Amino acid sequence: MAFGWHLAAARGRTWRWPIRLLATPCPPKDPSAAGGFLVALGMLGGAGVGFAIGQATPGFLVGTGIGVLAAVLVWLKDRR
Repeated sequence: MAFGWHLAAARGRTWRWPIRLLATPCPPKDPSAAGGFLVALGMLGGAGVGFAIGQATPGFLVGTGIGVLAAVLVWLKDRR
């Protein structure tokens, strides 16, 4: 079963977007700080330090916790 736009294309017609849909301006949005990088950095850094001292898993978990804490602090500061 073909959709309507397939049938219209088969008959030589073209699809046109409604002008109102394309001309609607987006509301301005303030840029927000992202804390995901801090979580990833904490994971990698914690795993690296943990591997260096022979305890990779606890280092990874501690690094993840520190990264999440840093991300939450960035989120609290950014939410105004």
